[in-house]
Parts: sequence; structure tokens; C-alpha cells
Amino acid sequence: MPMRLLQTFAVLLVLGLTVPARPSGAAAGETQEHGFVDFYGGGVRLFEADVPGSSFADVTPTVGTRAGVWLGPNWGLTFRVWYFQTDAKLLGSSSPSDLAFLGLSLELLARWQLTGRWAVYGTGGPVIAVTSLDRQRDPASRIEDDARSVAPGVSAALGSEVRVFRQLRAFIEIHGAVAYPEFRFPSGTIVPRLGTLHALAGLRLGF
Repeated sequence: MPMRLLQTFAVLLVLGLTVPARPSGAAAGETQEHGFVDFYGGGVRLFEADVPGSSFADVTPTVGTRAGVWLGPNWGLTFRVWYFQTDAKLLGSSSPSDLAFLGLSLELLARWQLTGRWAVYGTGGPVIAVTSLDRQRDPASRIEDDARSVAPGVSAALGSEVRVFRQLRAFIEIHGAVAYPEFRFPSGTIVPRLGTLHALAGLRLGF
């Protein structure tokens, strides 16, 4: 899936480079955008989580969406939602444990217009991480211990966008987040540091 998204972005990038730019007068007459919606996907790198005897490190696909409103020409407020799931190797577990992560983030976005077509941007803000961790105790009985957590964190990203056609843009982005969920099992409680780094590509539709 990440490879297909990168291929799609590459095609849109070529279109953005080859379609002639509109004259500045025409651009000034375009309808001003009040907000936008993003759809994106890519890969996420989950780092070690400082839990002795356990491992959360992995690379897995991720998908997400983001909606925003413009507070000014180059400032906006956005709400981001993203999801991934992977396996974790936990101490005392007979098999890989299932980890699911749903991130909810309210972020401030700042954009710097390089040309009439190209721009770079950055985002940052607080995160609510809704996570679940299912640990198998016995492979014969397939009994699982389930733990759920809602924990705070922080999120930040840097990206570049190119206008493809009117209010349609393509973008690539590096997004990082960190949260400290608390998983309570009958055998004890673990509080891993879930640090993630996402490589993303997607489409942005203004309205």
C-alpha cells in the first residue's frame, strides 16, 4: 500500500510540474479557500518503548485523514485522525501480542508559500492516543488478556505540497508522535513510550 501511494504521488507531482502555471491575475481571482480535507497513507516506524523484556519496535502501514479550517492566509487549525496496528513481543506472552493505535490530534498548521504552486508547511499539537493491547497467556487454551488505554501525547509534522489542479494538491509529509499509554494486565501494569515516525503521501482538497 505505501508503494502505491508513492506511485500515485509521483504521477501527481509530474502533472504539477508539467501543467503550466496560471497567471498571477487569474490566481488572485480564484475563490478563497476556507478549509481543506486530507486523505493519506504510508508507513510508520514504531520505536522501542523502554519496557524491559518486551519489544514494540516494528514497521507497518498506516492510514489517516485530516480536516482543517484556515484562520488566515497561511495559518490553520486542523484535526487529524490516524490508525495502525502491529505486533508486540511482550515478556510473559507465548506469542506476538496485537497492538492497535488510534491517534486523535488537534494541531496548528503554518504554511510558507514558495511559489504559486509549491508550499511547505508544519504542524504541531496535542494527541489523544486510544490504544489496545491483546496478550495471549496460553497457546493451548488461547486465553487472552486485553488491556485498553487512553493517554495524552504530542504530535508534529513537516511536509511539502504541490498544487495539481485548482483546489487539489498532493503532499508528502514526515509525521512524528509520542504517547505514554498504560496497559493493566492481571500480571502487572506496563507503561511503554510509544514513539512513532510516519512517512506519508496523500491528497488535499480545499473548499
